[in-house]
Amino acid sequence: MDIACRCAVETFLLSHGIRKDTLLHITIRDQFVITMEGARLRHLNPDERSTAALLRRALSQGAELEPGAYARSTAGISVRRTGFAELLEELRRAGTSLVLLDEGGVPLRQAQLAEPPAFILSDHRDFEPNELELLQGVQRLSVGPKWLHGHQCITLVHSELDQREAGWISGRS
Repeated sequence: MDIACRCAVETFLLSHGIRKDTLLHITIRDQFVITMEGARLRHLNPDERSTAALLRRALSQGAELEPGAYARSTAGISVRRTGFAELLEELRRAGTSLVLLDEGGVPLRQAQLAEPPAFILSDHRDFEPNELELLQGVQRLSVGPKWLHGHQCITLVHSELDQREAGWISGRS
């Protein structure tokens, strides 16, 4: 839960605001997907305790759901009774460009990104073989030569995208 909390905070919080153009999907035990929408998100604070409370509330509502069903938990947070494969298929159907963050991938700074990108990363464990099979053919990018925590990768990806958007670096997007 602490990893998910850190990832949520790094995904959305700015010094004085929330990234409105960002979504975060957290897959839990391949049974639940918690989705956080920056444009609608409320009550997200920088501390892990309050973020954990938001995620726990979503999970408790998810436990009541039938497979495939979803429920809104709090403003900007919903939970679905579904797994990783279904989430990837949904993102593909929506025309999202999937990007796997992988230490062996092409450096992000040198990569061209299709719009809109969805960055996929694991927690402290590697992806399972069946999950890697689902990710065959997905663009693999690296944020650096060292193995980092997921929330650190999120920060670096946002920094890269922010710099490209501001014209500070050309990137290839």
